[in-house]
Amino acid sequence: MVTFFVFLVTLLAAAAALYWRWRRGIEAEIAEGAAIEWAHFQKQEPEFVAHLDEAAFKAIYRRVNEPRFPGYAMAIAATFTLSLPVTFAAIAGSMWTAGKLGLTPPPAEIVRYVQLGETRKIGSWQCDAVCQLYVAEAFSGFYAYFAILIIWLAIVAFYMRRYHARRPGYLRDEIIRAR
Repeated sequence: MVTFFVFLVTLLAAAAALYWRWRRGIEAEIAEGAAIEWAHFQKQEPEFVAHLDEAAFKAIYRRVNEPRFPGYAMAIAATFTLSLPVTFAAIAGSMWTAGKLGLTPPPAEIVRYVQLGETRKIGSWQCDAVCQLYVAEAFSGFYAYFAILIIWLAIVAFYMRRYHARRPGYLRDEIIRAR
């Protein structure tokens, strides 16, 4: 499990390095576009941007034209990857606590109510201790899978709410809002 986590963190670091390099190129293109747009507004509509200086205009231009989704996707991936140890510990702890409090049935009880393969060929519902542990393990894996899925969806929902709440408007709208 530790090697899997180290592998995921290594992949995340490589993706972050690629994102950082890509973002540097995008920032250069945005700075160039902002300079061109500033010159256009100074020439065509100087009264529209009269209340702004060039640095404030470039900040507004960057906020409007910067691609935001790749950064949020990286944040989602990083949050999910780095929260995996805590998530697994919480799931295992809750399963252990539920077992100690008697909230989950013992493996023999699960086997009594769950069909194992072709029941007509099996003479009895009873199976040995190893079989009972496999059945109980399958049920706990079912709960762990959906717990991880719910946590992942909660992380995605959190970041997507922020993504849409902080969405900038069009350039003209943002300039008017800056007044």
